[in-house]
Amino acid sequence: MKLRVGRRAWTLLAAAVLLVVFPPTRGLLVRAGHAAARAVAAARAAEARERVVAAYARKYGIGRDMADAIERAARAERVETELAFRLVRVESAFNPRALSPVGAIGLTQLMLPTAMELQPGITRDRLYDRDTNLRLGFRYLRHLLRFYGGDVRTALHAYNRGMGTVARIRKAGGDPANGYAREVLGGPGAAPVGPVPPPDSAPVDSFPARMDELAPVRLPAGM
Repeated sequence: MKLRVGRRAWTLLAAAVLLVVFPPTRGLLVRAGHAAARAVAAARAAEARERVVAAYARKYGIGRDMADAIERAARAERVETELAFRLVRVESAFNPRALSPVGAIGLTQLMLPTAMELQPGITRDRLYDRDTNLRLGFRYLRHLLRFYGGDVRTALHAYNRGMGTVARIRKAGGDPANGYAREVLGGPGAAPVGPVPPPDSAPVDSFPARMDELAPVRLPAGM
């Protein structure tokens, strides 16, 4: 009677023999196992990210490439992903060529002086580059979040109105809220998500226009 041994069994047997005859092989096999585990984990992470990007593309009615760019920039600048998408939706309706009457540029509607503080030498034309604009806009938001101790609403009001305006209103005992943070974050039980409205139905100048003097020409020290 012949005993049939499968290929997998032979492989395991050969590995066991190598471990006994050549002890150093054990280290190689362990390292190979760790490398394989890392590769599997990386593949799973990539698949999970792809699902997240696809979900955001559907949620906001935008192309996959745009969703991918926003997610990637938010992750690189350590800004919460949902907040990043909401900011871009309110600021520019996902239009990389957006230009406000006072000169705020691109997807995150950055003023050039602010962008130059974040990246010296940046040009107006460069701010129309999708990835550059997203990266600097989210970096500015992160600086504001840190400056205001993680207070998202105040950081958003400063993003929209300028840090100087927020400071001036607070000093006078007022509230810098102008509806912008609510528009980005949504009210209780509501959220500004879904497909971008067509141009003829999109709100125009929903918030006070940001004047050059409202955008910080120089960020506070430490930011």
